[in-house]
Amino acid sequence: MLKTTSYLRLLSLITVCVLGIAGLSGCNNSERDEDLETLTAREVSLAYHIFDDAFREVHRFAMRDSLINDTGIDQWFNSCIERATVSDTAAIFPLYLEINYGGKDNLCDDGFERFGILEASFSGKYLNKGTVVEITFDEYYKDDFNVKGTSRITNLGLNSNGYMTYLWEVEGGRITSTNTDYTWEGVHRKYWVAGRSNNSQGEVDDDVFLIKGIATGRNTRGNTFVNEITEAYTSDLSCQWFTSGRSGISVPNLEYRTLNYGESADCDNKLIERRNNTYFHLEIPY
Repeated sequence: MLKTTSYLRLLSLITVCVLGIAGLSGCNNSERDEDLETLTAREVSLAYHIFDDAFREVHRFAMRDSLINDTGIDQWFNSCIERATVSDTAAIFPLYLEINYGGKDNLCDDGFERFGILEASFSGKYLNKGTVVEITFDEYYKDDFNVKGTSRITNLGLNSNGYMTYLWEVEGGRITSTNTDYTWEGVHRKYWVAGRSNNSQGEVDDDVFLIKGIATGRNTRGNTFVNEITEAYTSDLSCQWFTSGRSGISVPNLEYRTLNYGESADCDNKLIERRNNTYFHLEIPY
């Protein structure tokens, strides 16, 4: 009888352990599955944030410098910049801009950390049709993320709606950090839809750009992706994040999913990923 009782207790203990391990495994699988579901969305949205931010930093400087731009208006500029220099004191193009953010732990006015160097070459005056601005990165970091690649902005002039239009191309883009290493390239159009009038050029933070186009790359897990904007992303310079817009993501062996930055123009790092009728609430890391 004693042996039977001991056997039953042992069997009960084994059953509890097995169920516990199965439950733990289920949680781990669930977390892993959700990470697999959302990884590309998080990395794609981070890439847009980082490369658009580099454009903004150069745009702010270009709009305040009389050599690069005709306005010569004194603009707000990040106090975290240790040194910003233009290659010549005369408007002889090409001109080269270097924005040096110094070393690590360099908190900027907008609450983000930047360090390293942004370099930009200008083939002509910033607001002139045909001018090409090429941005490169020298040991540059946005928060914890190292950035590589070339971001090229070509001024296409005014479109039929009177909006200044830029061709925005990113080549060789790569973003790395702890447990993060992925590539991102894109071909887009930027439409300057607000803040360009002569009366408001002194307030760069009221500038608003709409972005349309397509991006491709390979995520940290090694999976390729294609991300096409279906409703223009809104890049409002008064907010560090896109405030609206939608896109679709295609990843081999995964179902098509959409990204939505929202409709309310809230300034935050949140977006929603949708796969069929399943929704994932995401935050862009920084």
